[in-house]
Amino acid sequence: MSIRSYVQRDVRRIGPNESAREAAQRMTQENVGCLIVEERGHVTGLLTDRDVALEILCNRLDPSAVPVRQLVRQPLVTLDEDASIREAVDLIRLHGIRRLPVVGAAGDLVGIVTADDLTMLFVSQLDNISDAVQRQLPHGAGG
Repeated sequence: MSIRSYVQRDVRRIGPNESAREAAQRMTQENVGCLIVEERGHVTGLLTDRDVALEILCNRLDPSAVPVRQLVRQPLVTLDEDASIREAVDLIRLHGIRRLPVVGAAGDLVGIVTADDLTMLFVSQLDNISDAVQRQLPHGAGG
């Protein structure tokens, strides 16, 4: 099963030259915890609210003077849109990340998948399996 069917397609984006303050304001206004950093139509980074807060506060930086490109962690981990759900889970676990940009063959953003999205998918599938098993049990044996 391809990850393409499970990505969030309404993803907020920001340019690498915008300031940390602009990024934080956008995240607040749009009620999101991350922004995809894009340059010339290609995904170049992922910026989280945590990245902004920790870097700015711990280093006592002026958020208006710090460009987004300075805050994104490298290397960026992405997933091809044709990859499987299993590959998404493996990458999230391997890299200890919660959000994974999904890209097309040309490096264009298709969407994003999160650890929470995958957890909800698995819970839904387990519910479906449980329901199917319950229907197979003799009446009254399921409890």
